[in-house]
Parts: sequence; C-alpha cells; structure tokens
Amino acid sequence: MKTLNAILLIAAFGFLISCTDIKPDFTEKIIDDQAPENLWMKTTGDINNDGLTDILVGGWQSGGMAAYLAPDWKKQMINDSLKISTDAEVSDINNDKITDIVALVNKAIVWFAGPDWELHLIDSITGHDVEVCDFDNDGLIDVICRNQCAFGTSGGHTLYFYNQKPLGTWTQYQKEILDGEGLQIANINNDQKQDIVTNGYWFENTGNISLWNEHKFTDTWKWVNTDIDVIDMNNDGLPDILHSPSELAGNYYHISWFEAPKDPSLIWKEHIVVDSVETCVHSINAADFNLDGKIDIITAEMQQGVDPDEVAVFYNEGKDSWEKHVISSKGSHSMRLYDFDGDGDMDVVGANFAEHIVKMWVNQQQ
Repeated sequence: MKTLNAILLIAAFGFLISCTDIKPDFTEKIIDDQAPENLWMKTTGDINNDGLTDILVGGWQSGGMAAYLAPDWKKQMINDSLKISTDAEVSDINNDKITDIVALVNKAIVWFAGPDWELHLIDSITGHDVEVCDFDNDGLIDVICRNQCAFGTSGGHTLYFYNQKPLGTWTQYQKEILDGEGLQIANINNDQKQDIVTNGYWFENTGNISLWNEHKFTDTWKWVNTDIDVIDMNNDGLPDILHSPSELAGNYYHISWFEAPKDPSLIWKEHIVVDSVETCVHSINAADFNLDGKIDIITAEMQQGVDPDEVAVFYNEGKDSWEKHVISSKGSHSMRLYDFDGDGDMDVVGANFAEHIVKMWVNQQQ
C-alpha cells in the first residue's frame, strides 16, 4: 500500500509539474479577408477616442488605409486611394485632443487629422520606418523617419527628424548613420527622454532634436538590415535590445538580444536566441506571453523566404534556453502586440506584405 501511495504521489507531483510547464495556445482569427491589397502597414492605436485600441492596416497595391474598431472590429476606411507604405503611428499631432495618424505613403510622409482624416504633407521623401514622439519636450509631437537600403533604395544611411513648430510647420534635421534598416524609440539611459535605436547603435536624446549623441552597443552583430524591439529581457530594470535579420531572403544569420550594462554607452553582451534563420524575419517582438514572469519572443518570416514561413513564439526557459512553438506556417510582416481581448495576456496582430488578410493570434493563456 505504501508503495502504491508513493507511486500515486509521484504521478500527481509530475502532473502538477507538467501543468506548470504548459504553454498557451494561440488561436488564429481572421479580422478581414478583404482588406487592402499588399498589406505593407500594420499598426495600432485608439483612433476614435473611446479608450479602446484599434487596428490599422494599409495596402501598397490598392485599397488605401483601413481601421478596425475595437471591440467588434468594424471596418472604417481612413483613405481609399493612397498607396500606403510600410509604417504608421497613432498620436495627437495638432493637440486638439483627437487622435491623428502619421503614415508613410508613396514618396511622402503624411498625417491624417482625425476625425475626418484630412490629409497633410510633412515631407516628400521615401521612408520605411517612422516613429513619433515629443523629443524636445515642447508639447508638440515630432516625427523621425528612415528608409531602407536592401532593394537598391537610398535613405537607410540617414535619419530624418521633423521638429514640429507652432501652426503646424515642420523643420527638418538629418543625421548620417550606418546604412541598413530598422528604427525604434525607447528610453535607453533612464533619463525620461526617448532615445533612438537602429542597427547596432543607439542615439542619446540631448533635448535638442538637432543634436544626438551616438553610441555603438555591439561589436558582434554585423547584419545591417534589422527589425528591432526594446524591452527588459532579464528583469534587471534596464532596457535591452532585440535584433532579427529582416532582409534579404536567401541569406542566413541569427536572432539575438543585447544585455544592457549599467553604463549603456559601453558595449552590450549579445545573447543568441536562434543560431541560424533565413534573413527575412521582418518582425520581432517581446512580451511575457505565458505570464510566468519571464520575457518571451515572437518572430515572423515574410513570404519571400523558403517555406514554411513561420510565426513562432520562443518561450524563455531561463539561462539562455528557449522553447520554440510555431503558431502559423503562413508567415507575417511587421506584427503588433496588444491585449486585444482584455484578458490579461498579450495577443498578436499581423498580415503578410503580399496579402490582403488581416489576422489576429489570440493568446489562450488562462
């Protein structure tokens, strides 16, 4: 009897351990299968000022820009004629307490004034990445843009800053940087100002939008075309940087995160997450998907790579150990994270750049 009880106790204990190791499933949900064609742009934000985060997408081939309003994802057109490029951000540009949209379109940076989405030109240049922020703390939203270098285009070696002035005018500043792709903003040195992260470098915000202090954070990462995220990966209170190789298909590199030292002006330690991937991982994001207190990573491969085009979650097992779960074999591009269903865990929205299907991967963590 004692032996039987011991066996049952061990089995029960093993069951409890296995339960704690269960990873959440992601259920794929189609938001719209008749979205604009060639969905280069995906972003999120509260565009109707109801306190709920909406989804926005834009088509390069045709269809313009569409919004899907939370919580039932009712479709609303923002623009039905422009060719929408690869990035957009939601913010109150003109300080009227109504949300606006900054977007990259064909050969221009523009903003749409809510709620009627009147079109305004910021500059006539081609961009690949855009971010918005009040960089100089004057109460007006500024814009930063960068192009890419991978397809014979130019502009990946230049940061374009647009400092908003009263009455809606913009002053442009430029900074030459290492050529490539990728742009993110984050408070790297914890000084309450938003800094800039590009491939292998971060640029310290001095409070003067025309003056940025350049810091190289890696001597080991060499791939210049990147997708970027910033988050505290190891719970030490310092923001770390993630890189994935985003261009071009047919080459192979690795996925990494870089550990911030106490002095972020020094070189950061590189932690390799995946040794070898095809260089078309055009989406990398991080969050605690399974709510175990450790930051996980999600990546997505674009369509031009070798099939299957994986959307994969890498669960953080600690000590540079990762458990890979593939949640789709159809790929995606420039995904966005948010708790769309309000259940306390992070969901994912995306679409592949050559398709017209908007997808959500709903996190089923309980």
